Amino acid sequence: MAHTNAEKIILPACLDIVRTIFDDKSTDKLKAIPSDNTICLRIYAIVEHLEVVLMSRLQSGVDFAIQLDESTDIGSCTTLFIYVRYAWQGDFTEDFLCCLHLISHLSGLDIFTELEKCIVGRYKLNWKNCKGITSDGTANITGKHRRVIKKLLEVTNYGAVWNHCFIHREALASREIPQNLMEVLKRAVEVVNFIKGSSLNSRLLETLCSEIGSNYTHLLYHTKVRWLSQGKIPSRVYELRNEIHIFLIKKKSHLASIFEDDIWVMKLAYLTDIFGILNELSLKLRGKNGDIFQHVECIQGFQKTLLLWQARLKSSQPSYYMFPRFLEHIEENIINETDLKEVKLEILLHFTSLTQTFNHFFPEEKFETLKENRWVKDPFAFRNPESIVEFNLVPEEESELRQLSCSCTLKNDYETLSLSAFWIKIKEDFPLLSRKSILLLLPFTTTSLCERGFSVLTQVETKEGSGSKVQQIFG
Repeated sequence: MAHTNAEKIILPACLDIVRTIFDDKSTDKLKAIPSDNTICLRIYAIVEHLEVVLMSRLQSGVDFAIQLDESTDIGSCTTLFIYVRYAWQGDFTEDFLCCLHLISHLSGLDIFTELEKCIVGRYKLNWKNCKGITSDGTANITGKHRRVIKKLLEVTNYGAVWNHCFIHREALASREIPQNLMEVLKRAVEVVNFIKGSSLNSRLLETLCSEIGSNYTHLLYHTKVRWLSQGKIPSRVYELRNEIHIFLIKKKSHLASIFEDDIWVMKLAYLTDIFGILNELSLKLRGKNGDIFQHVECIQGFQKTLLLWQARLKSSQPSYYMFPRFLEHIEENIINETDLKEVKLEILLHFTSLTQTFNHFFPEEKFETLKENRWVKDPFAFRNPESIVEFNLVPEEESELRQLSCSCTLKNDYETLSLSAFWIKIKEDFPLLSRKSILLLLPFTTTSLCERGFSVLTQVETKEGSGSKVQQIFG
């Protein structure tokens, strides 16, 4: 809540309480509490102090990586968030660097100019210390000609690597849905809009669900806002399908007929399951303390799972164990074999589409560097000298890896510390391998910090009723 609420709501109530229980003299002591302006000034002082501390660290010459993303807030102002990661006190530290408020029609070159003014002009940082840049794949950011990423790579003298956000790529890959399944999703959204679009309909459905004793009483709006997924829409509609069907019949809506279509309901059950699986994958990529090896393993594991599921469905005795709601639906209802076969073909078509899009956004050749440097993930798995040769390390690096892989003491550190903290700890004894590992692990793999920042900014601006104070603080 806004800090002014303390002075406008809580303090007057406290004055009445103290005056009633004690006396006016005691009340005067409460009036000495600092006003909201004093609190605001203290907030600014804290912000300035944190900024000075962060700049003193980054200006010391440490390597850092950034993630940046832009969004439009409730006031139609384009906002660019930049977060930074660097090694400090034995591990990676992530901090909010700056927030830039931009004119919506700025070109990529203009955005880079604003970044240059802030990073170099205001903060006096050296771009050559930037070793990683992570963003989404929007054309204004990543286009080939005079775009932000191209200019950033130039000023870093191509010493930085660019990562396309894993979450953004996963979201793009998940959008590909066969037309027939897309129609099911659209009809589900149409049902939600019919009910949620009317406050009366929404209240009536809530009352009906409460009387029946349903687990849920509300539908969810379809939205593409950050952190929300269209996968939640079919899930809630499917869970309340019987209640919605009764409600639509009472409202004499033509939408009631779709819930009487067994094929449509089966497809809805499948969409509920597959979107739930995709949401779980997205949450894994958003998790804290994840490194590039873990995120790549998540993606590649899902790609192999898709191939396994295709093989299961194509077998003479297809299995649907991976889709609990879909399986439960066909077990509890008498499903025509022809209808089930039709839905199975739709699912296989969706699997094929997902496989192709995931292979496009996560091509195996892009991860060759990780294969060549898989010793970073577990240096103690290569005690055999023959296994070290295949990494094409220089003789000094081979010698360090051989010594490191035989150290039982350091293996204990490896098992107790995070991967980044382990390589930072041994930088004095194994400088070549440590340096190589840190540069590989330092860049962000997602823009999840920016996503969280936008969510917080939206909440604060909504509660403030105006973005002016927020812009002063974030700016």
